[in-house]
Parts: sequence; structure tokens; C-alpha cells
Amino acid sequence: MTERKIVLISLILSLISIITFILPTRHQILAYHEMASIRILDRNNVILREVLSSQDATSRYCTLDKISPWLIKTTVVSEDKRFFLHKGIDPLAAFRSLVQNFLHGGVVSGGSTISQQLARNLINSPSRNLVYKLIEAFIALNLELKLSKEEILELYFNYAPYGNQTYGVEAAAYLYLRKPARDLSITEAAFLAGIPQAPSFYNPYRYPKRIKDRQEKILVSLLQYGIIDSNEYQNGLEQPVFLIPKESNFLAPHFCEHVLVKLNKNMWQDVSTVKTTLDIRLQKEIELILKNNIDRLTNANVTNAAAIVFDNRTMEVLVYVGSVDFFDPLIDGEVDGVRALRQPGSALKPFTYALALENNCTAATLIPDMPTFEKTFGGDYMPRNYDEKYHGMVRLRTALACSYNIPAVRVCSELGPEMLLDRCLQLGFESLDKSAVHYGLGLTLGNGEVTLKELTRAYSVFTHYGRFLTEQILFSVDTIDLGLRPRSLKIFEPEVAYIIMDILNDNNARSPAFGLYSPLNLPFFCAAKTGTSKDFKDNWCIGFTDKYLVGVWVGNFDGSPMHHVSGITGAGPIFRDIVLLLHRTTASIKYPKPDKVIINVICTESGELASAHCDNTITEIFIQGTEPESICRYHTSAEPLHAHLHRSEHGRPNQDIQKDIVISFPDDGDIFKIDPILRNEYQVLTFHVSTSCPLKQISWFVNDSIIGTVSKPYHITWQLSPGKHRVSACGLTEDNVTLNCSSVSILVLE
Repeated sequence: MTERKIVLISLILSLISIITFILPTRHQILAYHEMASIRILDRNNVILREVLSSQDATSRYCTLDKISPWLIKTTVVSEDKRFFLHKGIDPLAAFRSLVQNFLHGGVVSGGSTISQQLARNLINSPSRNLVYKLIEAFIALNLELKLSKEEILELYFNYAPYGNQTYGVEAAAYLYLRKPARDLSITEAAFLAGIPQAPSFYNPYRYPKRIKDRQEKILVSLLQYGIIDSNEYQNGLEQPVFLIPKESNFLAPHFCEHVLVKLNKNMWQDVSTVKTTLDIRLQKEIELILKNNIDRLTNANVTNAAAIVFDNRTMEVLVYVGSVDFFDPLIDGEVDGVRALRQPGSALKPFTYALALENNCTAATLIPDMPTFEKTFGGDYMPRNYDEKYHGMVRLRTALACSYNIPAVRVCSELGPEMLLDRCLQLGFESLDKSAVHYGLGLTLGNGEVTLKELTRAYSVFTHYGRFLTEQILFSVDTIDLGLRPRSLKIFEPEVAYIIMDILNDNNARSPAFGLYSPLNLPFFCAAKTGTSKDFKDNWCIGFTDKYLVGVWVGNFDGSPMHHVSGITGAGPIFRDIVLLLHRTTASIKYPKPDKVIINVICTESGELASAHCDNTITEIFIQGTEPESICRYHTSAEPLHAHLHRSEHGRPNQDIQKDIVISFPDDGDIFKIDPILRNEYQVLTFHVSTSCPLKQISWFVNDSIIGTVSKPYHITWQLSPGKHRVSACGLTEDNVTLNCSSVSILVLE
């Protein structure tokens, strides 16, 4: 033997030894299935999304005995007909592939066996060139030497690519068909078996016709090889495949992204299952509410909305809707409206007035709503109200409930924007990262950008009697229980929080600005505040009941303004629909009054304790020790002034008095709609009259039929009934003179 031959043999033996040493052992191959993905579950263990693993794939390892026999047959027929005959390389398939590639002048057929495909998947081969094909072939031979055919098949089914970043047949069966691999029918098996050959080309979501043709070819092959008979073939062709829509595989997409951010922030690694607080059933219902309402506002250039719902008691996030349609690029649906920075408008005012209550103000404190110039760092600032009017001296309750801008700016000026900003930071507004000088007095009107999550969460300070609570979105990560109590921080005194809560629930107080029958007028306790940013770019509605805390944003992600859509007309109706949905079985109840909150009767004009001569009085709540001490000094006459205005020398009413009796609600031409969600007993209108003459009683009529006779304040309720109706009333004076007023016509829709 020549020296050259000895060297060559030595090199070959060395190469074989090196390759044998490099190649994994049987034990290593079988243990190599650590491609677990992250499964995000809702509170009831419904899978919201299966998230990419560290290998950028979703996978659930599945043993061969848990895979449908039909899938095994269809896969072998479509990928490697002689799988059980060869030892890793099929010479006939390799020769055929070589000829086809030569004739076409390029790679059009790989001729790879299942063993070679498994080798490619195990080493994540990046190319189909000759070098890698040889490496794959060598590894395939190694697999055949060390593993049984059944073991190779099992590994193949768990590493095969099925498109849409999904690896493994169990994950694919769930993604496309929402069922386990063991339950696949012959039609479904042929459908899935056709994907691995070219996952992008046969993507069921993008190219349904291609995968359908591929499925039919596989069924034909089964028939030709005698695996199925003609009846089974025909049934396989006729049986439909119910492909799960792509959006159904990404439930609560914005929420899932938020969960992933939280996992990364907390450095969680090798996570397989995450159980969250979300209620997907409720999520879907509220997603539909948002979509239906935005469809209603299309003509007003409104394209998007977002909503978040917390469980009031635990601050668990139950609903998280980031946009109307995550998959619609025309409205930038992938933008998360729950975490996007937007200007909150008047929704920050409750915190300003809470500070005022802490600093010797009361709900009865009179605040000037008159033209004013406030000195700021950028120069003189003249605030204006939304309705472009001035309302004189208004009580703090009215100023907040009606969301007047000028009183809020005056209060902020007295307290200083530094105090408001400091309290906002304590309330978790991390987005307000500029100085108080930067925001100025406009901070109380919402000129700083915040997120819907921050704003809604901050309102927990009122629902929890002055304590701010952080939110909870995770129950557990794998076996680690995260069901901890939320962190709590005292921000306001309980009495302050209760008074703000009471004002935000006061429908009568907000009626001068929003009307008695605004979307915020609910048949049970619900405290709420709207907000509209400058130029109608954003509007909000944040509120709560005894059980839930709800936040809604409406607007456009491209920043374009809506056509005069405010919080009460945009976000308000969505908020109402959500709250009614949440309380469809159980009504909300009002929070118990703290012991230090007392009740007094005051004059609505002076804010002082009512005297016997005050015409208009209300009951107001105060923190003990802050209630008014003086009796009203505005009304001292033994007889109210208006009693002298319309009295003739004979003691008979002046004929012009009839002009002063008018129906103030409803207005002529008003249209109402019966709410399909609200219970019948709540489907009522309350009729009102305005009069400057003392009357003994007023009789109300609908379509000339009397519905009742009432004394002061002359209001009466009427059950809504579909159709056109004429509402009228007549009054009886102290001298028994009957006075009629003009009627109004209304329309009630079903």
C-alpha cells in the first residue's frame, strides 16, 4: 500500500470520526424538541394568542399516537411515498429531481425525503444549494441509523413548517382548524399535509385556491395508491374545511402585545403559559359596541375608538380594546389606543376640583365664570367655555358637572399648576413628563398628553375613597401565582373623593350644559366625566359604577379632527352602551357616604344656608366643618320678588302671563329612540315646564289624553311609546284661573 493511499484512508477515517463525534446521539436527537411557544390565556383559560417562541415559531410537541392516522397517510403520500422503504435518501426521487432541475436550468424540485426535511428543520438550513443538500443527506442517513421510522415521523410532525410562523402539526391544527391533531378528518388532513412543501406559497390565508388544489391532488394520490376507495375520495372532496379566520387567532391583539411588553419588562424567560385577567367574552361584546358606534360616526370623520374596563374591586383589566379593527391598515388599526398619547381635555378637571376641596372650597363655593385674563409664563391667557358663553357666579358642583373651562382655570390659578401636576404624577400619569411651567394653567384643561389606561386608572382614586390603585393584568406565569393585591397609595381624603363622585353622578347638575337626557343619564348610580381636546381631535368618557371602571376614547390615529364630535356625542354613547351591558342583570348601587360627610339645604344662588325666603334651594353635601355658617343674605323679602311682577290691581293674573308658561322639555321636533338594552321601566321621559308665575298645579296631556296632574316642581314622567306624539300642559293659578301653553310634537323610534 502506497504512502498516498495510507494518508487518504487516514483522512477518511478521521473525517468519519469527527463527523460521528459532531453529530448528535440518539438521546440528543429525541430530546431536541425545546420549541415551546407562549400561550396567553384569558381568565377562563380561553387561548387569546399563541406567541412566537425564541425560535420565532409557535409549537406544541405532539407524540405520534396523538396524531390522526389520516394525517400520517396524507403526509407520507404527498412528501415521501417510499418513506418506509429507503434509508434516508430515495435514489429514484433524487434522480427525478436532478433531471427536472437540469431541464429547467435551476432548482424546481428538491427530491427530499421526510428524513432529509427533518434534517433541514433540525439544523435550520438557510439555503437549498448543493452543499447544504449534501449536509442534509448525511444527517438524514445518521437519523435513519439511530432512530426508527416512527420516531423520525414524530419529530418531523413536530418540526415541519406549516406557515404563518407556526411549526408542528398540533399548533397548525389549532391555528387553522381550532382542534387537536388527533381529530383531523381525511379532508382536513389533506389540507394540512399540503402546506409544508411550500408554506408561503400554500398560505391558506393568502392563497386559498392554491391550497385547495394541493389538497385535491393529495386526495387523488390516496385514491391511486389504494389507501382510500372512491366513496372516501368523494366524501373528502365534498367535505368543507372550516378555516378559522386570521383575526380569530389573534384575540385581543393589543392586550396580548401589552402582556408581552410586561413580560419583557420583568425579564420573564422560557415562559410557556400566561394566564391573564381579561374576559374574552366581554371583550368581544364591547368590540362590537365600538364598531357599531364608529360606523354611526363615519360621516363626522371618526374612524377609531378604544376602551378599557377594570374590575373596580380588584383593578383587574377585564376588557382592553386598542382599536376598532386591528387588521385594518386604512385606519392604522395596529396602533394601540389604550396606550397612545392623546390630550384628555376636560377629563382632568375632577382632580383640579378635588384639590380645591382639600383647600377650603366646598361643592357650594361660588366661582366666577366671567371673562378673565390669567397671567402665564407665555403671556396673558384668556380661557373660553365650550359653549362660548359666560354663566356668572356658579357653584363648584355646577362648574365641574357642566365642565365649564373658566372656573377650572381660575381654581388652577389659585392652587398653582405645580400642585396639580404633582398630584397627577402621584396618580400614575407617567406621560406628563414636562415641567409645570411647560403645561401652565392649560394642564387642567388637558393640554398634556396622557394614555387612556393612565386616565381611567387614575379615576380609581374616586372609586376607592381617595386611594389610588395600580392595575392587574396577570394571574399567573406558568406555575407562579401573581394574584397579588394591587398597590395602594392615599392621594385624597375619603370625603373629598366621595364629593367628587357625587358631583360626577349628578345628572341635574350637568343638565344646563348637556341636557337632562344626555348619554350619561343612566337609571342607576354611575359617575362619569367627558373630555374633548382642542380642534375635536380626541374625545373621552371616563366613569365608574360600584363594580366597574370604564374608559373610552374616540378619534383618529392620524390626528385629523372630527367634525364637531365632542365627548358627550362621541365617547359618551359608547360609554353608555358599555355600562348598560355590564349591568344588564344587576343595577349599580351608590357608594356609602363617609361619616364626616354631612348634608345641608342651601340657596342655589348664594351657596349659603337657605332661608325661608329662598325660592330655589337644594341639598348639598359638605365635609364636616366646612359647611356654610351664614344664612342666605340675597333673599330677605317676606315675599319672593316674582310674586309682584304679574299681579294686577284686581289681584288677577295679567293676560301676558300665559307667555311665561312654556314646556321646557321636550323641545318641539325632538326625536327619541327606545333603547334595546335598557329595561322597560327605565324607558321614560320626564316632562318639564318653565314658569315665572306661582301655580297650584299643572296637568299634562299626551295626544290630548291626560297623563297626570302634579304640583311644584311640576315634573311628570311618561313611558316611551313608539310613534308621533303631541305633548301639552295647562296650569291652575292660585286664583283658580286655567292657563294653557303651546304644545310640542315629538317622535319616538323603536
